[in-house]
Amino acid sequence: MYERNPGDTWAFTVIGDRLPIGALVAVIYFGVARTHLAAGAVLFAVVGVLVVWTAPNRWGVGIALHYLSRRYFADPDDPVPD
Repeated sequence: MYERNPGDTWAFTVIGDRLPIGALVAVIYFGVARTHLAAGAVLFAVVGVLVVWTAPNRWGVGIALHYLSRRYFADPDDPVPD
């Protein structure tokens, strides 16, 4: 909507947000939950709460990284002000 090229922030969102969450869920599921069911359930709940609670900050970091990439690796046609 407000991006020059809609969808440009997805790379930063996937790399900085989705991959770490997926890795954390995999570690809990395949590591802790397999050996200690109660600890795995508690960790899943804690991770779920943290994912929801920190979502605005993580999305903000993705948007900020996208802006910084536009500033430092500028495209001559990009209308980012100096």
